[in-house]
Amino acid sequence: MAERNLEVNPGVIAGVREAREAVARTNEHPRVLCVAPAWNEGERIARVVRAVPRDLVETIVVVDDGSTDDTADHAERAGATVIRSGANRGVGAAIRGGIDYAIEHGYDIVVVVSGGGKTPPEQIPRLLDPIIKGDVELSQGSRYLEGGEYLRMPLRRRLGTRGYTILFSFFCGHKVTDASSGFRAIKVSLFDDKRINLWQDWLDRYELEPYLLFNALRLNHKVIEVPVTIEYPETDGIAYTKMRPITDWWKIFRPVLFLGLRLKR
Repeated sequence: MAERNLEVNPGVIAGVREAREAVARTNEHPRVLCVAPAWNEGERIARVVRAVPRDLVETIVVVDDGSTDDTADHAERAGATVIRSGANRGVGAAIRGGIDYAIEHGYDIVVVVSGGGKTPPEQIPRLLDPIIKGDVELSQGSRYLEGGEYLRMPLRRRLGTRGYTILFSFFCGHKVTDASSGFRAIKVSLFDDKRINLWQDWLDRYELEPYLLFNALRLNHKVIEVPVTIEYPETDGIAYTKMRPITDWWKIFRPVLFLGLRLKR
């Protein structure tokens, strides 16, 4: 896929400025780790790593989820710390691996981005700003808030994400605008709440992310949505997603159902 030049959104520039000013106002620079789960992303992962704003993010961890291509090599050459899982365990397990690394090495904030470039890392300051200011514990990106946008998003995904968000809000009891966004920043201290238990086998694939957002909201942690761009990558002129119909849709929905009906915690 050929690289293309993106226009710089003035909102992104403002977000960068605000995040840096917030850091300057704090007594100590928060340690920020960016985790990118990646499975057979090839050279795309290098572009993601290079786009992360390094003056705000101390370390980029790419969790290679059992790729059969050269994803890990591209990530390392671009400057990332690579964790190789050895087998394809799922995006949830990969994100959890990055969070484990952050906890073990004393980071304060974890930012989750897509290894395929769907969540442009240039927008990370937008997510960091409210956490650095001390206002929230989890900052969730939303393509549907004013100032957010989506690019090359297939119609079925637009309909699916809208419908999913309605169901998520209903079961959770908290209105959100984009429950399926994978672009977020999390204060590591959130995991001091042992009621939020990411370390469960049933959360290995698409279940972990909605589980985290649902429980953070239900347990009254400070959560905010911020406008971001979600950009579906293009292969042979067609926008694509690795999420499979039916089976993976069930995986992303079942945490909402299980938690909403109090079948799991």
